[in-house]
Amino acid sequence: MVPTAAEAAGITYDCDTAANHFSELVLPAPSGGFTVTGNVQLNSLAGSTTYIPIARIRISSSTSPGQSPDHFAGVSVGALPVDASKTPSGSPAIEMVSFNVNGKDDEVLPLSMLAKPGGVQPFRLSYDGATVSATIGGESRAFAVKASDPVLRIMCSTGEFLFTDVSIQASR
Repeated sequence: MVPTAAEAAGITYDCDTAANHFSELVLPAPSGGFTVTGNVQLNSLAGSTTYIPIARIRISSSTSPGQSPDHFAGVSVGALPVDASKTPSGSPAIEMVSFNVNGKDDEVLPLSMLAKPGGVQPFRLSYDGATVSATIGGESRAFAVKASDPVLRIMCSTGEFLFTDVSIQASR
């Protein structure tokens, strides 16, 4: 079996969107189980009064372009813009790391508000055909997900997020 480009070497995706817009990259996944690893980093915020800057990495069912999947699980990195003069670090944002599954409200990780904006957040998602195991920020969760024709979705909105060393490996 010849490895796909995402399997042979990690990919880099500079996901840069204007305020109130999003960009999404959908990558095919190997049949059977697989693991996705990589890093995500917030580089800049786009000012919006409607949406927060956010990046999501999810394993989901394949859907038509522009359609949201019904079944997914993964991790998110979001940023709440704040007045930099009022934060101890002088940072213009408070970064939040979270898990999300099947459209339910995000489950915010303990101490996620302490994540330093601009810091690299390594992530790992594994799918065995019935469960997505997700790790980010030193925390792990497992979610029951029945994704038909699974894909990897990488999305960002209202800011610039750099995804690096993203690799999809088939389970052996």
